[in-house]
Amino acid sequence: MSIYNIALYAAIAVISLVFAGGLYCFALILLKVPAKRTTNAIKSIASRNRPSAAGFKNTYNDIALFVSRFIHLNEFKKKELTDSLKIANIAMSPELFTARALVKSAGIMLLSVPFFFFLPIFGLLIIALAILVYFQEKQKVDSCIKEKRRQIEFDLPRLVYAISQEIQMTHDVISILERHKDNFSPYLNEEIEITIADMRTGNYEAAITRFEGRIGSTNLSEVCRGFIQMIRGDDTAVYWETLSVRFEELQRQHLRSIALKIPPKVHRLSFFLMMCMMLLYVVVLGWELISNMGILFG
Repeated sequence: MSIYNIALYAAIAVISLVFAGGLYCFALILLKVPAKRTTNAIKSIASRNRPSAAGFKNTYNDIALFVSRFIHLNEFKKKELTDSLKIANIAMSPELFTARALVKSAGIMLLSVPFFFFLPIFGLLIIALAILVYFQEKQKVDSCIKEKRRQIEFDLPRLVYAISQEIQMTHDVISILERHKDNFSPYLNEEIEITIADMRTGNYEAAITRFEGRIGSTNLSEVCRGFIQMIRGDDTAVYWETLSVRFEELQRQHLRSIALKIPPKVHRLSFFLMMCMMLLYVVVLGWELISNMGILFG
């Protein structure tokens, strides 16, 4: 196909689109269809009287708050869930958190009632889905804590390296933390700020111990152990250098594990890219074959 034919087809396509657009506008005028601005204004006014997502959310929160008054947890579970919610930065009581999971699960379970009259199997499946949603809601705290711990452990090698350099000039834990707290992720930055405030208002060793307990990480425990030795006035230069080398190797292994997960994704994308290129060639060859059909069989 020559360039002239391609240009001709393109011009015909553009003229057809313009003609179709003109017919569309003319039809709107004949049928007295309101303009887009008028339609949007009517929709915005009508939507004010409809229940919004925020309204449903507020109703859900009110029901959960009402149900939380009747939930009573034993002291061990309440303390454990309170600590977990605090670590995960979820600002609600253990009773309210449990009530929200129960209300969401109960709402899904109510959808199964109509199905029991004509399709009981679907009703059972919805009940199973409601139970699954309940346990997923309960596991959100653990997921948040794991993500927070993972990010903090990823930042620890840089923190340890900074301490190993600073230890040659100062043994003041607060000044070291204040100088480097902005160089890390928001999770570690927030925990360091809490620890600094705790150290200024109380005992240094107790604040570091609470910092260790909030995260529950083995690697962070070693860092906190070094902080406590610094507070006691011990010479910890060799300790921080050794810890820096070991943490650097752990971070290298972590990055290697992340890199190993990338090739399968790249292979899938390469496959789709190859299929697109092959489809392009097939379309071009097919068009040329159809265009020259008369020459081949004429």
